[in-house]
Amino acid sequence: MITRLILALLFFLVTVPYGAATDRTLHAADGETSGLGDRFLGSFEASIPMLRPSVIVYSDLVTLGDLFDHAGMLAETPVFRAPEPGTRGRVETHTVVDVARSAGLDRMDLAGLSEVTVERAGVRLLAGDLEALVIAALNEDLAARLGEGSGNYVVAFRQSLEAVMIGAEIADRLRVDLIARPSTRSTQFAAVIRTPQGLDIARLDGQAEHRIAVPVLARAVPRGDVVRASDLRLQELDYARTIGTPTLVRSQDIIGQAARRTLRAGAPVNPDDLTEPLMVERQDLVTLVYRHGALALTVRARALDEGAYGQSVDVMNLQSNRTVRGVVAGPGLIHVLGPMQDIASYLATPTPNSAEIIQ
Repeated sequence: MITRLILALLFFLVTVPYGAATDRTLHAADGETSGLGDRFLGSFEASIPMLRPSVIVYSDLVTLGDLFDHAGMLAETPVFRAPEPGTRGRVETHTVVDVARSAGLDRMDLAGLSEVTVERAGVRLLAGDLEALVIAALNEDLAARLGEGSGNYVVAFRQSLEAVMIGAEIADRLRVDLIARPSTRSTQFAAVIRTPQGLDIARLDGQAEHRIAVPVLARAVPRGDVVRASDLRLQELDYARTIGTPTLVRSQDIIGQAARRTLRAGAPVNPDDLTEPLMVERQDLVTLVYRHGALALTVRARALDEGAYGQSVDVMNLQSNRTVRGVVAGPGLIHVLGPMQDIASYLATPTPNSAEIIQ
């Protein structure tokens, strides 16, 4: 029985004309094969490269894999150039057959098509998109040279740009080359936007002003007032105005300090404008603490100087009317220093309510 089936299959393969099968594949002529031969060939049709009616490509070259399903090992073979990005074109089927055969693809199913539509995927970059690329490149270059937190550029472009269409495959891989960088001497810059392959897309130039956000006073601060976070706001200044000046650019260097003089609103703050907040004012009644070992003596006194925490001031003991020197240890609190007391060692003591008298 098995032998008869094998012989029947061999007889069929020999008697079915190969030319008819080839002609059906290339020209899609229905009715040239039928019956058992048609069913037998059906098992092979799934692997025959089939022409697509329309394709979208993401490269400047069209491959057999773009044009045909099941192109197999020849899928990556380029056959002709793609249209310009964002455009489409039509290719007649006989042209596709010629280039496919030249590339080594002998069997194909044309699916009755007379032409194929080929579209090149594109991205339209508006003037604002191109300007944003350049601004980002300028600020990245600034941070690389001066470090993070060094401000940013406010850019004015000299020319107006027209939109540019580029291939979608390179839209996120464009590079910006800075031909001329702005500096402290000049705000001029020039830049070129290029493809990953180095082709120029657009040239831009203009002025880039280096700005930096610095804390300024939101209100006038009277002499002696402590500056709080609510007293500050950020304002962008020309970076050149801060070069060589002691302008404080960090809020944490200002908050908690006292105004050495009345400070006007909207002004940047310099270190000379600030001092440690006063804890003792001249002529204040204060508590004077004498301590030696476990013995502590507290008396009332009058401050003869003003002082911040840790500063030395003269005070008058109201009981003896003697003037002694002490260190401000807190609001209205003075610790007396003996004749050999070292202020630096006193300040290193963690407890502000303690002082030692060395006799």
